[in-house]
Amino acid sequence: MNLLVIDDDKAYLKIVQRAVDNAFPQIDIKTLDCGNKALEYCQNNDVDLILLDVHMPKTSGIKVAKLLQHTQKTKNIPIVFVTATSFKDFAKEGFALGSVDYIFKPIDINLLINRVGLYLTIIEQNLQLQKANKKLKNRVIKEQDKNKLQEEMLIHQSKTSVMGEMIGAIAHQWRQPLNIIATSMINLETKAELDMLNLDEIKRINGKINTTLQGLSKTIDDFRNFFLSSEEKKEVDIVKVVLDTIELVKTQFTAHGIDIVFEYHKEEQYMIDGYFNELRQVVLNIFANSKDAIENNSIKKSSIDGKILITLKKDDKNIKLSICDNGGGIDQKNISKVFNPYFSTKFASQGTGIGLYLTKSIVEKFHDGKIDVSNKEDGACFDITFKDM
Repeated sequence: MNLLVIDDDKAYLKIVQRAVDNAFPQIDIKTLDCGNKALEYCQNNDVDLILLDVHMPKTSGIKVAKLLQHTQKTKNIPIVFVTATSFKDFAKEGFALGSVDYIFKPIDINLLINRVGLYLTIIEQNLQLQKANKKLKNRVIKEQDKNKLQEEMLIHQSKTSVMGEMIGAIAHQWRQPLNIIATSMINLETKAELDMLNLDEIKRINGKINTTLQGLSKTIDDFRNFFLSSEEKKEVDIVKVVLDTIELVKTQFTAHGIDIVFEYHKEEQYMIDGYFNELRQVVLNIFANSKDAIENNSIKKSSIDGKILITLKKDDKNIKLSICDNGGGIDQKNISKVFNPYFSTKFASQGTGIGLYLTKSIVEKFHDGKIDVSNKEDGACFDITFKDM
């Protein structure tokens, strides 16, 4: 602890210094006989406690205290006033100037040593508390960084998992266009061999191939854009989010015998403040979960017609998006765990258990929404609630 004693009585300063040195060798004590010197000293050195004489010539203790209150470095230094004035006359102004205590003159050395010892203990405990707080703060920062890193890893793994779904969807989307191109090329070759080819026919086949290639190019752009992160929140149309996602997967889902139905009031506006691409990932993750459930249920029940029903409703305050399937529902013992990271009822090769966790994070953390899951009739329903704009 650094103790500063300020008094114009040099004999008194020597007595105090000797007593403090003997009682507390760990304390660094500095004595000054002038208020102006004390102000300069405090600006250039660390001071933990000040013993300050109230009545000094030139610059009084009250003035010194007032000046100390006006600088950032010194305004919180605790002051013990030493005064010959009665406490009643001094208290009101003294405590307002940062005083934590007072001692009357003539000084009782034993009392002074006891007071200094008390404040030494308080200051040491305060320093320990500050160290503990700093350590705790660093721990919190590390945990936040760790959680942020884990979140980024989960997002990366989720996108990798979704990429598998996308590759499957691309394969189905491309199958028909590639067949058209192959058929057109065979048709072109056959007509050339039969000498039936003319310029008009070449242009017709070429136009058909070009149109198909443009469709393939658009598919690539659609899937590439799907993985781009939205830079900032914007006005997002939930209807467009759902329709775009259906467009990405409908060929694949049709090939798997799954029909997607989307019901909403076309005259209504379903706008929220959000991130378009991230919301498409939410819908796709739920679609992927429903597809797996329907296919597994179809194996158990020999054959069923798969169906995903999407409904969009709104009231004065909220927009509610429901995505329900007929995949047999979720086992009741697992339904409370489906949003947990790495929880999955699938084999490791079939899923990572991250998709629905990220779905919940995107809805609740980034869109201030709410997502719930429940079993209804012959399948599971995911209900997402957003605040209407």
